[in-house]
Amino acid sequence: MQTITKIVTNIFIFCLILLSGCSNFINNSKEVKNNMLKNKKFIFTFLSAPGAGKGTLAQQAASKLNFIVLSTGDLFRQHIANNTTIGQELKKYMDKGELVPDDLVISMVKEWLLSVKDTDRQIILDGFPRTDVQAQKLITLIKNNLPEHNFRVVKLEISKGEITNRLVNRRVCPNKSCQAVYNTSMPEIAAGKCLKCSSVLIQRNDDKPEVISQRFDVYYKNEDELIKAYQDSGINIEILSVSQKTPDQIFEEFKAIL
Repeated sequence: MQTITKIVTNIFIFCLILLSGCSNFINNSKEVKNNMLKNKKFIFTFLSAPGAGKGTLAQQAASKLNFIVLSTGDLFRQHIANNTTIGQELKKYMDKGELVPDDLVISMVKEWLLSVKDTDRQIILDGFPRTDVQAQKLITLIKNNLPEHNFRVVKLEISKGEITNRLVNRRVCPNKSCQAVYNTSMPEIAAGKCLKCSSVLIQRNDDKPEVISQRFDVYYKNEDELIKAYQDSGINIEILSVSQKTPDQIFEEFKAIL
């Protein structure tokens, strides 16, 4: 009887040791997975019509999550101001009011991406790519030159009507050192002045209904072509609904998909 009891006790102890080992293995596996996700490098682009809030989301990701944000518009201005070779070429087209060729934009973005490729910070491309050609070239660029990065496309989903309402009621501070953005629904700006610098708020020309309609026509034509380019390249388009949500709510939902 004592022998049987001893055998049962030994088996029980062995099972406890085995379960403890499994638990440690599971916990270690979770830790490894979490570290992999934490250390994974991503390059994001936001797909959305003008006024959906992609610029605001990018700014929040930069200030709160330490993301690096590339604005092609800012990059244009930097190259022109510094009179670089690319800047000289850009100026030729912009002075004539012509669209900058895709190859020139890509070469500018490539130079920038290669300059930050070793950073551990996540990257957002704000306002790029804008065309299917740019998208295809960007995907090839990342594959060949930044293989440690994953390219992710996040589509901010919202109706035309809601965006139109946002843009028509948007007011901006004309002070270049401020440039705060407001909505006429905010009672605190009833006096029509910026809360930060007291400048008189203005409505941008491209926030007027007739111009908004034209911007939509251009955007949605390009969006269809962009989506096809992503799908043809096997890129999954992640959907983030931004309808009837505050910037802070949108930011929290963006964090949830990281």
